[in-house]
Amino acid sequence: MNNRTKSLHSGLVPGLFLAFTALATFTAQAKAQSLESAETFAVLGASTVTNTGASHISGNVGVSPGSAITGFPPGTVTNGSLHANDATAKQAHADLAAAYTAFAGLASPPANNLTGQDLAGKTLTPGVYRYNVAAIWSSGALTFDAQNDPSARFVIQIGTTLITPSSSSVVLINGADPRNIYFQVGTSATLGSGSSFIGNILADASITAVSTASVAGRLLAVAGAVTLDTNSVISPGLTRAQLLNISTRADVQTGDNVAIGGFIITGNAAKKVIVRGIGPSLLSHGIRNFLADPTLELHNHTGAIIARNDNWKDTQQAEIQATGLAPTNNLESAIVATLAPGNYTAILRGKNGTMGVGLVEIYDLAPDSDSRLANISTRGFAQTGDNVLIAGFILGNGTASERVIIRAIGPSLAGKGVANILADPTLALHDSNGTLLFFDDNWKDFQQAEIQATGLAPTNDLESAIVATLAPGNYTAIVAGKNGSIGVALAEVYDLAEASP
Repeated sequence: MNNRTKSLHSGLVPGLFLAFTALATFTAQAKAQSLESAETFAVLGASTVTNTGASHISGNVGVSPGSAITGFPPGTVTNGSLHANDATAKQAHADLAAAYTAFAGLASPPANNLTGQDLAGKTLTPGVYRYNVAAIWSSGALTFDAQNDPSARFVIQIGTTLITPSSSSVVLINGADPRNIYFQVGTSATLGSGSSFIGNILADASITAVSTASVAGRLLAVAGAVTLDTNSVISPGLTRAQLLNISTRADVQTGDNVAIGGFIITGNAAKKVIVRGIGPSLLSHGIRNFLADPTLELHNHTGAIIARNDNWKDTQQAEIQATGLAPTNNLESAIVATLAPGNYTAILRGKNGTMGVGLVEIYDLAPDSDSRLANISTRGFAQTGDNVLIAGFILGNGTASERVIIRAIGPSLAGKGVANILADPTLALHDSNGTLLFFDDNWKDFQQAEIQATGLAPTNDLESAIVATLAPGNYTAIVAGKNGSIGVALAEVYDLAEASP
C-alpha cells in the first residue's frame, strides 16, 4: 500500500490624515504579512525542485514557471502534494513574487542595520532588520524573542546571500511563531549540514538545503531552484508528531527469553518517563496465561541498574499515581524516572522465575521538553497465535505526519550471543482500527532502496522492515515467525527525523 494561515490583522491607522504615501506603506506592509496562496507551500521553486535522499516535506511542493520536480520518491510529501507548473503552482509563484517585493520594500530603522554584525548568539526582538550585503553567521544559535506577543513579526532583509553554518540553530522564545519570521534574501540561501532552521526563506535566486538540515518553515525561491538532500521541511502551522509510547506484549520466559524494552532519548534536556510491567490485569483482556507477578529493572547504556521495582506501591506510589498511569493490579510494576539523553533498557521478568504473557511499556511524560524518543524497541520470545510479539506505539503531540522505519530482527541477534533466535521474522503494521497497512517478509522484497537510504537496513536478508509516513495516531506492529516458527525477536520503531544509524 502507499504511504500516503494565518493572516496577521493590522488595525486601521486612526485619524483623518492618511496621506497617499502612508496608505501605500500600510498596503505594502499588510501584503507582506501574508504570502497568499504560497502559504500552503513548504517548498516552492521557480526553475526546478530537486531532491536527493529520504527528505520529508510536510506541505505542498511546487515549481513554476519551470516544471521539473525530481527525487520524490525517495522523498516523501505529507499534508500536501506535488504541483509542477499547474494552476496552483502558477498562482503561488505570482503571490510569492508580490510578497518578496513587499518585504524588500519595508522600512528598516537605522538602529536595526546589522551590516557587519554576526547573527551567532544574537537575540532579536520584533522588527525589520537589514544587511546591506551578505548576512554573517559564524556558528551557534540565533534567537527570536516575541516578548509575549504571539503576533510579533520579524523580517531580516539581506542584500545578497544567507549561509547558515553546519549544526547551527534558530531558537524561538516568549511566543515567537515560525509563521511570522521572514528572511528576504537578495540572491541565494544555503542551509548548512545538520542545521536546524526556523522561519520562511524568500530568496530571489536559489535555495540549497545541505544534507540533514531541518526546517520548520518554508523554502521559497522566486527565480531559481530549490535543492534538497535528506532534509525535513515542515510548513509553519504544522508541528511534528513524535513517538510517545511503546507497549509490547510478549510471552515472558526466563534467561534470554525475558522481555526487554529499549529506548533512546535524543535532544538537549532530560526526559521524564514511566516504565510499566503489566501481567495480571491482562486477564480482563482475555489473556489467561498472564505473567502473575512481573518485576522491572531499568538500566542505563553501561548496563548499570538505575531502578528496580516488584510491586508498584512498594516505592514511588504517589509519584506513579500522579502520572495517571498507575497499574490497576498491585502486583504489577512501575518506575518513574527523569533521564538524560542516552540509551536505556527496561527488563521485564516474572518473580521467582515464573513465566507468562506480559506487557513492557514506556511512556513519555514530558512530550514538550527539548528532547524526544528517537527509537523504541522490544526484544521478546515470539511464538504463535496470541503469543506472537505485538508492539503498539503512539505518534502524537503534533499535527504533521512523521516518517518512521519499523524493523523485525531475528537472525542477526545470534551475533550478539542470543540463543534460540527467530530464524525468519515477518512484520505486519496495523492502524488503530486493525486495518493492515503494510506487510513484509524479507526487507529486500519491496522498498529496498528506501530502506537502505535510511542507513537502518537490517543486516540479514531474512529480516523485515517497513518505511512509512504515518499520521498522528496509534499503531501496532506484529512480529511473527514465517510458517509458524518461534524464537527470540526484536521489534523496533525509529523516528527517521531523529534517529541516526
